[in-house]
Amino acid sequence: MVKILLIVMSADEEKLMMPLHFSKNQTEAGNEVRVVLWGPSEKAVANNEVLQESYSALGAIKPKACINTAKAQGLTEKLSKNFELLPVGAYIAKSIEEGFEVITF
Repeated sequence: MVKILLIVMSADEEKLMMPLHFSKNQTEAGNEVRVVLWGPSEKAVANNEVLQESYSALGAIKPKACINTAKAQGLTEKLSKNFELLPVGAYIAKSIEEGFEVITF
């Protein structure tokens, strides 16, 4: 089993869809996947209902988003519906310590 941490930073809608497909395929293959939105991606997803629903439909993967970015951009209410909000820097460090490989979008 492979452990994969997907860090999504892009605000480009096409690039925001890529980690969705990737994470579903990898989970079906038996790999452990974590998904984190950080920075510009948070605003893009918060303001796009289709993307929010797509990320919430990841099933067993509970996507995360940076609480600090959400607060700074006034996105806390929108993102908290479908994402667990937490300090992302510490979460990324912990995931790497646990053996997760990082892929960024």
